Amino acid sequence: GIGGGGFWLLARASDGKQVMIDGRELAPAAVDAKRYLDADGKLDRDRSINGALAAGIPGEPAALVHIAQHYGRLPLAKSLAPAIRLAREGYPMEARMASMLAMRKDVMLRYPASRAVFFPHGKAPKLGALIRQPDLAKTLERLAVQGFDGFYRGPTATALVAGVRAEGGNWSLDDLANYRVKEREPLRFRYHDFELISASPPSSGGVLLATILNILEGYDFAALSRVDRVHLMVEAMRRAYRDRSYILGDPDAVAMPIKLLTSKAYAAGLRSAIRLDRATPSSALPEGAVVAGGTDTTHFSIIDAEGNIAAATASVNLPMGSGLIVPGTGVLLNNEMDDFALAANQANAYGLIGTDANAPKPGKRMLS
Repeated sequence: GIGGGGFWLLARASDGKQVMIDGRELAPAAVDAKRYLDADGKLDRDRSINGALAAGIPGEPAALVHIAQHYGRLPLAKSLAPAIRLAREGYPMEARMASMLAMRKDVMLRYPASRAVFFPHGKAPKLGALIRQPDLAKTLERLAVQGFDGFYRGPTATALVAGVRAEGGNWSLDDLANYRVKEREPLRFRYHDFELISASPPSSGGVLLATILNILEGYDFAALSRVDRVHLMVEAMRRAYRDRSYILGDPDAVAMPIKLLTSKAYAAGLRSAIRLDRATPSSALPEGAVVAGGTDTTHFSIIDAEGNIAAATASVNLPMGSGLIVPGTGVLLNNEMDDFALAANQANAYGLIGTDANAPKPGKRMLS
């Protein structure tokens, strides 16, 4: 949703241009990591996951405008028209939506606008019932007609800041007006005879994938048993996520040895410590975490008839984001602030641990 952010990998067939569009959320200028801690200095999950403090400055609306202006064939208004129609006329409740709402019901009932849309009369709509979001339709229309200013300045921005502050958050009008999309060089690496192009930081996905595949490239998988293959994949992932926890962050704020981390030589060194007959003791690795992939982020990949490619990842983080719909906007806010290392050596909602490389700072992008 437009209350979140994302990354887009684009490849244009006509001239071979490849680019990563970074629409990741930002920490507001008034961010204070101490506000996410309880009296004992422990991370307070309710503050980092739920409500206004959990929300970073959204990047998806700006990214949609940027892509339409620089890479799209259709005007943004035409691309957004189906979403505007669905928001106004309604879309049917389906089983997956019902499941997500059940997970987040207690939080969403705290906020009048969230309750009005998804829990009228205190209950979620029945399967097949229409969910209408007229405020969201109006916000999307302003974005469609006015572009960047339709979301990041003017009535929408004013309502967003007022709504966030009313719930204890710390956004400002400048936080929204100063948001900028970043164009970044995609990460390129090889696996056997294949060239792979993936997202670069602040997405950790490309570096993780490169490290894991570079390690695994040194094995003859066809000659291994299924148990050995799974064992090696787990060991490779553990080492890649170790680096994620301690090294990766926002490239505009942290220096990272990306060429080293994605090199064959570095992977060979990591591979040399892997044993086929046993798991590496956790004590032999710096503290980190490996977690199962979630189901709360949307990704789609498209190749058109001319060979143009778009791979898009968009998210508000956990199901239903922060649970907070800002009154008068219909915008469901993300809870991506939890992706920062808000407390040293304490895991976030996904069990991931970070260090100062991913600590929150004003205007900084959190690691994905």
